[in-house]
Amino acid sequence: MRWRQLEAFRETMITGTARGAAEIMGISQPAVSRLLEGLEEALKITLFDRTTGRLVPTPEAQLFYAELPRAFASYDRLRTVAEDIRFGRKGSLHVATMPALGLGFLPDTIAEYAKVQPDVKIRYDMQLSMRVEELVSAQMVDLGIAEFPFERPGFEREDFCRIPYVMALPEDHPLAERSVITPLDLDGQDMVSLCAETVARRLLDTCLSNAGVTPHILYETTFSAGICTLVQRGMGIGLVDMFTAHDFHGKSLVFRRFEPDMVFHVGILYPRHQPISRTASGFVAALRARRNRVLAKSQRSLGYNV
Repeated sequence: MRWRQLEAFRETMITGTARGAAEIMGISQPAVSRLLEGLEEALKITLFDRTTGRLVPTPEAQLFYAELPRAFASYDRLRTVAEDIRFGRKGSLHVATMPALGLGFLPDTIAEYAKVQPDVKIRYDMQLSMRVEELVSAQMVDLGIAEFPFERPGFEREDFCRIPYVMALPEDHPLAERSVITPLDLDGQDMVSLCAETVARRLLDTCLSNAGVTPHILYETTFSAGICTLVQRGMGIGLVDMFTAHDFHGKSLVFRRFEPDMVFHVGILYPRHQPISRTASGFVAALRARRNRVLAKSQRSLGYNV
């Protein structure tokens, strides 16, 4: 089994055809076909049904493909280390983050960090918290940022923040006149919410159910920024974290306290069997410093004691 064969297999699975794989790899279609045949021979597994003249993945191919991301992540890590050595870089960092911190907070932190560490190569991926857990547990990233609770083993964790969610409203919304929003205020209101598989949505559903409140949740998204964008367009109101509120400050929205508190509890995750590098430690310090500034500003504007 050769690496080039695995590349041909991956690209064929992604594009659905040997022709598509050939275009991505910059080789001929017959060359891709030979690589796939060689892989099947090496594995002693039939990966594609060719009876229709097309490449149809077998169930065995789907099982094999599901394991490929780990192999390619390890390969990419080795390649990055080699590049660091060759070009004399001070290090590299691969971060997986939940979307709430990945659209504004993390890019801003990277930009600040680059001013003092311009030679560090950084990659970050946005995933739902459960997927961030998987990536850190599998040691496919250097660190992760995700929302509690965590269910998987294989990583160490530290608290990053434990802060209340806040309500995002259009500037001209009747509830914008209030300093604090409660569940009873939401009865019958059009709302935008995170989707059911998120921690925030489960907390919201429990809170409203306990209060006997039935809002109209018409629109769902996996991004807190998506909530704010829809609220801007008059599609309803919605709960978001303070980092997202900071990103949208002054953009035709207002943010109000919500009581009782629904806590946005985020942790930084480290692979258990992988020592924390100097680069990772320095970057986490930059994350903490920016967190302190952002939350202090947001909490003051919302009337919290800081």
